[in-house]
Amino acid sequence: MAVSTVNHAFATELGSGFYDIGGRSVFIATVTPAIDLRNVTAEHAGLRLVAPMAAGSFGFAPDDAIEGRLPHHVDSFSIMPGLERDYRLREDWILTPWARVGGSFAAGADDGLLYGAGARLSRDLTLGKDLAITQLHELELINVDYRNLPDASFLRLRNAVDARETLPLSLGPGHRLLAGMYGILDVMPDPPAAPAGVKPTVLQLEVGLTFNADPRPQLGWLNWPRLGFGYRFAGKLSGWRIVVGAPF
Repeated sequence: MAVSTVNHAFATELGSGFYDIGGRSVFIATVTPAIDLRNVTAEHAGLRLVAPMAAGSFGFAPDDAIEGRLPHHVDSFSIMPGLERDYRLREDWILTPWARVGGSFAAGADDGLLYGAGARLSRDLTLGKDLAITQLHELELINVDYRNLPDASFLRLRNAVDARETLPLSLGPGHRLLAGMYGILDVMPDPPAAPAGVKPTVLQLEVGLTFNADPRPQLGWLNWPRLGFGYRFAGKLSGWRIVVGAPF
């Protein structure tokens, strides 16, 4: 994301990037563990436990990890556990209402209660043998109630598409290159502001590429994530984004 920063409390929704804590810039990385409690079927709704987390450290940048310099402490941490309910609709669409509540912890005065709800409409398509497409439409509202600061909220309407194709390029025995291209169109009526009061545009577009191997390599009991990059057009807060895993 851009070096200009926005409110760190919304990192679980905005993804990895640079954020503001009391006027200081901090790089925050995000991850969203999920456990399927019940799979969705035509007769029964699915149920999933999710716990989006974000953690960051002052003075740390992605280049530090490449050079082997990792942060020694955490200056910001957010977590928003909650439940998602899946309902199967026509033409393979899945409707997923969700609700989450948690907390944001940073620098004492910036600690706050996080809570939000939303609804997502998505589907996965397979075209031919090697092309897969994911479509997503989502509306969400996140609020943060601070102990000693004015409260804040985050409303977003998202429309996105992610296309992945397995190409005839070998990456080793039994593995081919999985290349992806994605696009995200976000509408935020009141987007989070940077420290100097600078706000990104209400309408934001992000496009990018991702790469992996097919089948995905194993790291112990984990699958190797997709890696890539994208560029977000957001006015004065436009910038590059590092993608680890699915882009949305």
